[in-house]
Amino acid sequence: MLGTLLTLTLTLVHAAPAASRQVRDSSLTEREQVVHLLSRFTNGVRAVDVERVLEIGIDSWIDQQLAGGPSGPLTLSTRLEELDTLRMSPSEAYLHTFMALPENATRKDRIERDQRRRLLKRELLESIALRSIYSDQQLQDVLCDFWRNHFNVSYTKGYPADIYISDYERTVIQAHVVGSFEAMLSASAHHPAMMHYLDNALSRRPPSSSKLSEIANRVRRETGSKERGEEAAEIAAERGLNENYARELLELHTLGVDRTYKQKDVIAVAEALTGWGLARGAEEGMGFAFNSDHHIESDKKFLGYVLRRDKKSGTAQGERILEIIARHDDTADFIAMKLVRYFVNDVPPPRLVKDVAKTFKKKNASIPEMVKTILESEEFWSRENYQSKFKTPREFLDSALRVTGARLDSPASYSKVLSSMGQLTYHCDDPTGWYDTADAWLDPGVMAKRWEVALNLTSGRLEGLEVPDSFYGTISTSTTPLSWMRQMVAKVLPGGASTRTLAMLHEVVRQNMGADMLPEATELGPMVVGLLLGSPEFQRQ
Repeated sequence: MLGTLLTLTLTLVHAAPAASRQVRDSSLTEREQVVHLLSRFTNGVRAVDVERVLEIGIDSWIDQQLAGGPSGPLTLSTRLEELDTLRMSPSEAYLHTFMALPENATRKDRIERDQRRRLLKRELLESIALRSIYSDQQLQDVLCDFWRNHFNVSYTKGYPADIYISDYERTVIQAHVVGSFEAMLSASAHHPAMMHYLDNALSRRPPSSSKLSEIANRVRRETGSKERGEEAAEIAAERGLNENYARELLELHTLGVDRTYKQKDVIAVAEALTGWGLARGAEEGMGFAFNSDHHIESDKKFLGYVLRRDKKSGTAQGERILEIIARHDDTADFIAMKLVRYFVNDVPPPRLVKDVAKTFKKKNASIPEMVKTILESEEFWSRENYQSKFKTPREFLDSALRVTGARLDSPASYSKVLSSMGQLTYHCDDPTGWYDTADAWLDPGVMAKRWEVALNLTSGRLEGLEVPDSFYGTISTSTTPLSWMRQMVAKVLPGGASTRTLAMLHEVVRQNMGADMLPEATELGPMVVGLLLGSPEFQRQ
């Protein structure tokens, strides 16, 4: 049965309207517009939200979302308040979780230390999951996910990423999500999480020839080996300029791949950012620090701009580079393309990209203004782009939990499911972040996993992720099975189900009829909802 349903799902998903198909003349109905808006700017379209937006109007909903305010409801605020590590600075996190053990440490001491070390990541991932599923500020939460991927850092880098990323989420992503791109860029460039992730903390002025000779001679005297001295000098020579962050700063964060800059510009950025690194130890704050001993002090040239040697702070050249690229036309084009691709279509409409880029330049890279440009565009509301995108694993899981009103009692179970689907938050090794287009996620293996997760969720086999019985309603003599099924379709798929999906559900209901022509409620409810969550329509947004 499951194999047949999976084949049907793959057929229907692949038959979804392609981004390159001919534009239809028909416009979206009012309900379709609301469903479309909520599918792109929330983590899951709930029937109750559709009715609310129909009541207050699309413009009012957008204004409320961009205005900010309490994330609500009260239960969410209470659970977030209980996560003490979310508000810790890197220094506080270090003291809390990476304390040294005494010489006579017991097994209990070691277990407690290890638990405290894991606490930071666990509480951050829990908070992100809670906001995604329960927050009233859904538009801002979706934007947070976009920028997490754009300015990606990862726990997979290892220590000390654990003590940095909670602060990074709070002070870089959440603090600027309805601010300006330039401010977020600067915040990310100065944050120790980024300095560690892309190795800029290792970048330093290459040792001079005389310094290398000094090292070789010292090691030779200490070891009595000329070969050991030469090896030490070779190792020291390699501990110089690191281009990782400079390259990703230009290629992934601002200008885009193969744009204005050349290799000499990458080198200029890397040299200007030497000395930008980490403060070591709690007393120094465990934050961003500039080390003048590692900095290459010289005039530099970047994209035609002459950057004079900074004799005071040492960071002026790097700050000037951030200013140049944050306001560059290529950056406007690149950020516009990514936003339009994320919110409109995997193949971004060129005219809308151009319009968002204009807003970037005219409105000082204001993120809310760029979002408004998208939402006020003809392209966003066109039928061509309705249900044209395919959900990522996280979008699928979050929307399944939201639409069913599931209780998230075990954040560890939530993270385990995301990890099994290949998209655990803040665990992407690649600086590109997780991909947001269908071709990265749409394959038989992915769909099989989604079927499994959907059916396990609704049947109660995911510990700590539970769909309440009240969601299924009552199947009784007063409600015909097919009528009840249609009610479930309306709750899970506010945009409607295809004829083929309805036919599949009809067959499932028929097969679960008892002798009295009534279905077994405890079996039919979870099965029907699970199939709806695994349906082609639910995979689209």
